[in-house]
Amino acid sequence: MAIDRAQTIDDISAASGEVVRLTPAGLASAVAVGMIGALVIFVTPGFLALVAQQTGFDNDQLGYLAAWDINAMGITIGLSTFALSRVRWRLAVAVGLMLIAVGNVLTGLATSFPAMAAARVVAGAGEGIAVGFAFAALGRARNPDRAFSIYLVAGALFSSLFLYALPEIQAAFSPSTVFAAIAVASVLVMFSLKALPDGSVDEVDVFAGSGALDRRIAFGSLVGVFLLFFAMGAGWSYSERMGIESGVPSGTIASGLSIGTMAGVVAAGLAGFMPQRWGRAGPLIVSAITGVTGFLLFRGEITQGAFVAACVLMMFSWNFAQPLLSGICSEACGRGRVVCAMGSIQTFGTGLGPAAAAATLATGNFNLMLYACCVVLVLSVVATIWATSRKTA
Repeated sequence: MAIDRAQTIDDISAASGEVVRLTPAGLASAVAVGMIGALVIFVTPGFLALVAQQTGFDNDQLGYLAAWDINAMGITIGLSTFALSRVRWRLAVAVGLMLIAVGNVLTGLATSFPAMAAARVVAGAGEGIAVGFAFAALGRARNPDRAFSIYLVAGALFSSLFLYALPEIQAAFSPSTVFAAIAVASVLVMFSLKALPDGSVDEVDVFAGSGALDRRIAFGSLVGVFLLFFAMGAGWSYSERMGIESGVPSGTIASGLSIGTMAGVVAAGLAGFMPQRWGRAGPLIVSAITGVTGFLLFRGEITQGAFVAACVLMMFSWNFAQPLLSGICSEACGRGRVVCAMGSIQTFGTGLGPAAAAATLATGNFNLMLYACCVVLVLSVVATIWATSRKTA
């Protein structure tokens, strides 16, 4: 019999009296912590543009730098999963926010690649802690789906505004000033932590429901998640650079990135309201076709219209697939282990994508990277459909 997750947690709360619900103020705190933690992912093209403006790094170096940051983030998200029931959440998040602040201050001071990479590893470590505990806090909401939706929409709206205003920001402020502002924002978010749940002695009980691990679905869905974020992380990271290489005006680039981000919000909403009887295989195939089309529009000399369309299609594909893959991961294990692992897997995919893409740029253009992204995206859908084929057969 299907059991409503929120009701299950309510029952445990009533029995033990230990589960602390996420209040409206706690929700605001968790969203703020999560947004600061995932800021580099939300605005990857803008982040790389600021670093390029400050240091003059080439495209290869920018790709590797993004990988250092995001992979450090992935490691600490994974470690946070094991720390949830062992440490005080507010203290852990405060440490994470302080690392983000220090890392961004160091970023604003760095000029060489080793110094910049080290700064981003420090910041990335803090970002992973912030995201891991923010997600755990959002899961405490009476309606977790709605809480995560609020987080996604808030992050996407901020990302859209930031990317749209990026040319004006770059003209008015130095990159070091922007990184310092991020550091200040990280410190300010600490003042909201009083509203965040503090401790997780009940976490083991909440997630200790029955349900064996379906290894086929777990393996296939996690491979699908990794490949999706690997391909999209590469394409999204270099989208701004591809526009510049083709001479697309900075205003059009900002608009394209902003509109693309909003298209992602629409896509996530559509996936969430899609009738369950439609299944997941068909929608995932549609998502892959959309993403491949977006990648191919980036080839060669990109027109202004093609750049905007490519951003829209790529982000629509990415965000339409995410909720579907999350649902599959949740079915692989009733205890939530696969969903927890998904957070780290997608972060590693997002970080490794730009690094792998950087190795293809020796050809002098982005075409090889784009074709590889197409292949990897298709393989993501193949792996996921294979994983669920036995279930639907």
